[in-house]
Amino acid sequence: MNYNSLRVFNKVNQLCRNWRSQLYSLFVFGSSKYIYKGKNVHIYGFKTLSIGKACHIMDNSDIRGNVNIGNNVFIHENVLIRSMECSISIGNNTTVNRNTNILAQVTIGSNVSIAPNVVIVGMNHVFSNLDDTIKSQGSTSKGIIIEDDVLIGANSVILAGITIGQHSIIGAGTIVTQSVPPNSVVAGNPGKVIKQYNPQTKEWENIHHKITDK
Repeated sequence: MNYNSLRVFNKVNQLCRNWRSQLYSLFVFGSSKYIYKGKNVHIYGFKTLSIGKACHIMDNSDIRGNVNIGNNVFIHENVLIRSMECSISIGNNTTVNRNTNILAQVTIGSNVSIAPNVVIVGMNHVFSNLDDTIKSQGSTSKGIIIEDDVLIGANSVILAGITIGQHSIIGAGTIVTQSVPPNSVVAGNPGKVIKQYNPQTKEWENIHHKITDK
């Protein structure tokens, strides 16, 4: 196959994908809003699931349960978004990168960037009864709130009961165990605020943590 033939083939293939995506949007969601659906994508729970306009859901991703996705959301490959008894909401213009898991009660704002391999789980296992197995005791949902314009670095873990304030940055590999105030930079395990934006000086200022003897 020469170069020109390859260009024609790729163009036709793209047109077919666009046509298939529009048909999928029409028959599944009742409108012709453009939703790009990659290969081996699984979407369950159409009665409780909503996907906005101009969204991309890439290969091997799985979305199920009570999920509300806004407009222009890009979900990369191998992403799991699942909330069967709770709800998950993802705001407009948000990007969820590959291999990320979002489970249970989670609210994500608009213009949020989530890097690869992030775990966001809005529930905790119950283990109070020592006479019973942990597996059989179920879980409790405390929820997670990620406000607008937040950047979450790769391989981070966001634990239940956490709120991350707007315009904040979570460094790669951070384990977030406490809520994060707006305009903050958090890093480490466990995560600590290392910088905050000062609106008076309009600069990011380092936070010096005091070390106390126990």
